[in-house]
Amino acid sequence: MRTKPFLTYILLAACLAGPAAAAEPTNLGQLRLADVEQLLVEHNRALIASRRAAAAAEAGVAMAAGRPNPTLSLNTSGINATHPDNNAYLDTILRIDQPIERGGKRELRLSVADALLEASRSDASDSLRQQRMLARQAYFDLKAAEDKARMSMESARLAHQILSKVELRLKAGDLAPSDVERIRTDTLRADSDASQAEVDHQRARLALAQLLAMEADASRLATGDPWPRLAPLPSVQPNLDARPDVIAAHHRLEAAEKAIELARSQQVRDVTVGAQFERNNQDPGSNLIGVGVSVPLFTGHDFHGEIRQASVARDSAQDELERVKAMAASEFSQSTFEAERLSERARRLRDEALPAARKASAAVQFAFSQGAASTLDVIDARRILYAVETDTVNALDDAAKAHAAWAAATNLQELP
Repeated sequence: MRTKPFLTYILLAACLAGPAAAAEPTNLGQLRLADVEQLLVEHNRALIASRRAAAAAEAGVAMAAGRPNPTLSLNTSGINATHPDNNAYLDTILRIDQPIERGGKRELRLSVADALLEASRSDASDSLRQQRMLARQAYFDLKAAEDKARMSMESARLAHQILSKVELRLKAGDLAPSDVERIRTDTLRADSDASQAEVDHQRARLALAQLLAMEADASRLATGDPWPRLAPLPSVQPNLDARPDVIAAHHRLEAAEKAIELARSQQVRDVTVGAQFERNNQDPGSNLIGVGVSVPLFTGHDFHGEIRQASVARDSAQDELERVKAMAASEFSQSTFEAERLSERARRLRDEALPAARKASAAVQFAFSQGAASTLDVIDARRILYAVETDTVNALDDAAKAHAAWAAATNLQELP
């Protein structure tokens, strides 16, 4: 029985600690790709703008649902300009007029607004699809820049080690001064490569920070995930009609078709009904009530221009739908081709070329330390190793970005 209060306190502490744990800030120095995608949804300016556009479209539905307002008028005549206090001849009319729409105009306006609202919501989904792809690619670019900065620093450190050794051999008379100068020149070039890699690293940080609207924290951004596995793409035939950009184009075509009907409905004459109350001070007992009906006469404008304009807009919406569908199909085809080819290239460099280059570089350095390799051999081996390492990182970056593009083309939220 004594354990019940203890369990109660444990549960209470867990409930209180839950929100605090959930509110724990993201570690910007060890960003995971999932963290980037979450920050993107919360802070990306393009996504915020797309959500505001959808909210504006919701307001458009409310506007389309509006009905014509009545008009209230008060007219007084018979005012004596010489004796304004004399009200004996005043004639006052109070009138109200109510326009009545015919031809289903309100329903058609709502249909157009509803279709545009769905298009705006699909635009927001498509913006998320595109911005997620850009964020993933920026993340991989940052990871590649980090690796290349590390490799360039390691290459420069190795070049300085070799320079120190050859300077000792120069003092011992084992090397010619010209060989030492070649090594020194190569070392300066390695330092230059390291400086350029740092510049590229900072640019990659800023590119990702801009997508996350975190420019002030750009210098703190660093990746925490390893390179994604280069798995073969799944054999899927995507439903491109389910892509949000295609859905948005369908909704805009629907809105354009309804807009034609709305333009035609303008040729159905609206009716304005009115009622009035008239008071004449010359005959106080003869207050009058009147009613009236008015309709427009299409003698100067019959809305043929509006109908023609709506028809052209419908044709443009149809053209846009075909363009978006063709672009979606080409994006899927191209991204599939690139992801397969670039993944194969990255696997060959990572699993074959890079181990061979590292082994060859180590062998040349050992041979040079034993006097069995020349200065040019050392320089060439270091350059080849650095080039292969750089090519491998670039290939991994290209393959990962191609997988991100393929996921976006197929409208998949997860990377393959």
